[in-house]
Amino acid sequence: MASDERGEIPEMVTFTEIAKRVTERKLVSRPITRQGVRHIAETDPAWPVPQEQWMKVGNAWAMPWSPIEQFFKQRTVRGRGPAKEPSQTDEPNQ
Repeated sequence: MASDERGEIPEMVTFTEIAKRVTERKLVSRPITRQGVRHIAETDPAWPVPQEQWMKVGNAWAMPWSPIEQFFKQRTVRGRGPAKEPSQTDEPNQ
């Protein structure tokens, strides 16, 4: 049974706290910022907490930690991937 079904208040976290926790717990391959977490939340259709359920707390958004922790534990997409083309600044060696 989920914690909210028993009447318990879920542990709420902000984007800053999510970034801190997933980095500390090594749920991401390299450190992530709050902006990175927010980008994932806004663009990944698998993000577990719909934007309508985010709670405004002061100047931050908060959401329940448990589904987000599970999301990052199961997530396989990491980073933006390799560059598609060589950088324009690369000079051939002479």
